[in-house]
Amino acid sequence: MITKPRPKLLEKRDKKAATDALDRAENARVRQRSGGQCEMLTTNDPVFRNRRCPLRASHIHHLISGIGRRNVGKSIEAAHKLHVCDRCHEEIHGHVLKPVNDYEKDAAATVRYERVR
Repeated sequence: MITKPRPKLLEKRDKKAATDALDRAENARVRQRSGGQCEMLTTNDPVFRNRRCPLRASHIHHLISGIGRRNVGKSIEAAHKLHVCDRCHEEIHGHVLKPVNDYEKDAAATVRYERVR
């Protein structure tokens, strides 16, 4: 007797569930690391120069992003995510805040931003 193979749809659902569970676990590690405070570090901000933003963090920002790149490979790891406040997250996506160096921009431990506008 030949058994039917498991449907691809079920395999796909299981893979997505595993990825979602890993993402939730890594996001929890990011929240724990930040202590609830925004992790944005700016170098040329006149108020918060070389200090973390004092606002309460509410968003997880992926340092490695792009179409089809979020939650794939190392971008799902906590080391490549920042816990940021609403204002900083909006300014990152609005290109007001940009990473200082290209070689530091993918790791949460080394990334620093500068205000360009």
